[in-house]
Amino acid sequence: MRSLGLADIAAEAPALEMFELLKQPISFKRKPFAASADASAPAQQSAPAEQSGAEQPGAAERSAPAERAQRRLVVPHGRRLAVPHGRRLAVPHGRPRVAVRRGRRTQNLVGLEIEPGQLVAVQSRLNGHVVVERAAGRPIPPSLVRDGEVSDVSALSEALADLFEGSGLDRRVRIGIANQRIVMRQIELPAITDPKELESAVHFQAQDEIPMPIESVVLDYHSLGIAETEAGPRMQVLLVAARRDMVERMLLAARQAGLRPEGVDLAAFGMIRALRPLDALEGEQVLYLSIGGLTNLAIANGSTCQFTRVITTGVEQIVGEVAASAGVPLPEARRLVSSVAANGLAVTPPPVMRTTAGPVPATGEQLELARTGLSDGIRRIAAEVRNSLDFHRVSRGEQPVSRAILTGPALDLTGFDVALARELDLPITRGAVALASPEASGHVPMSRLAVAAGLSLSEGAQ
Repeated sequence: MRSLGLADIAAEAPALEMFELLKQPISFKRKPFAASADASAPAQQSAPAEQSGAEQPGAAERSAPAERAQRRLVVPHGRRLAVPHGRRLAVPHGRPRVAVRRGRRTQNLVGLEIEPGQLVAVQSRLNGHVVVERAAGRPIPPSLVRDGEVSDVSALSEALADLFEGSGLDRRVRIGIANQRIVMRQIELPAITDPKELESAVHFQAQDEIPMPIESVVLDYHSLGIAETEAGPRMQVLLVAARRDMVERMLLAARQAGLRPEGVDLAAFGMIRALRPLDALEGEQVLYLSIGGLTNLAIANGSTCQFTRVITTGVEQIVGEVAASAGVPLPEARRLVSSVAANGLAVTPPPVMRTTAGPVPATGEQLELARTGLSDGIRRIAAEVRNSLDFHRVSRGEQPVSRAILTGPALDLTGFDVALARELDLPITRGAVALASPEASGHVPMSRLAVAAGLSLSEGAQ
């Protein structure tokens, strides 16, 4: 399958996967379609649009129960994608109509996680659990990706090309996205059983449910089935929408790097696929947290994501605040934060700071600022997570989560998991995936492999 985006090209181009709302493979073959005159190629030179209609932390639209039934993608201006249960969703280049290709599973791709401050690409497989076969990673400047959105397409493209050069990784990738311009909502409709009528009803009501112009988003939905309510039988439907320009910029950077993006998935779903505990009880609510450039939160029942939210505070923001307060560059601030524990005790000798006068040990004042910044950052993250847990429990009437699984660069900070568990009053497990060999990690810290590993798979461990 060739590298494609959402901008108009020749009508015979193959399909590109867009979202995987479930954990099962879905694939499409497109039919010829005359490109619309109003479609436009993604703008490369401008920064992402202001989030005037984007979701804000704690809003109801982040609730996302999902499991079974037929799924559909509704593309603006009446172009439709039909998605049967158990197949991967594809968004064709130029937004044409598509036809379903049944009975075929898509091979695992390379999962690509693009976060503020880091790039990670992983090729993995399932062997009862997720096993990493090959990986590559590299840090990126904070100006390339802000709050999960691409702010410099050209620079990100260069970084991606450098990441894959000589890595041995396949260039067919599935990209994970996580930011506040993704909306999830569950709606109720009359008990409509005709697929076409349901599609029309969903698309009509979505205009009131999605706080963004419908023509500016990619809108996906799938039916959760008919439930008995006080008003009688009602169809339960899950809506997911993402700003089209945000997705297009991500895809453009990947294509310019010589990659072949064959799928775009929510990073939260990759995290669940990689880290879902096999000992989870039926109906158990598990909290998943990936804390790095930002905090990606998901609540799942089994393999089904019921709620997801992106919190902009993460390790990178904590490092930036320490850099500002201590008056040191970001690399030195990272050394400071890594040299202190979340309980306030020093865990390594003071790091050597690079200054204009030469290498000098960090001062006691700098170390104290790092301790304070780390502790304050953990408390802020915990407060946001508690708000999300309370909202999910009250709005959905769900059982409280029983435990949390933590992954991401936060695991590399001594005592972070212990301090966060204390703040949340929840047991926290350090989430990690297995390696096929000691060399499989490609020198990427184990803490940073899980989300990309999950993105590379079409389904998680059973």
